[in-house]
Amino acid sequence: RQYKHKIKAGRVTVAGKPSEEVAPGTLNSILKQSGLKE
Repeated sequence: RQYKHKIKAGRVTVAGKPSEEVAPGTLNSILKQSGLKE
């Protein structure tokens, strides 16, 4: 799965199936890359 931010450059890639829950560490990484968490 790849997610693209509408304003910022780059993509976030998340391994696994869309039906699976995201691991806590992976979630934190996604939030940091998206700018939602410092």
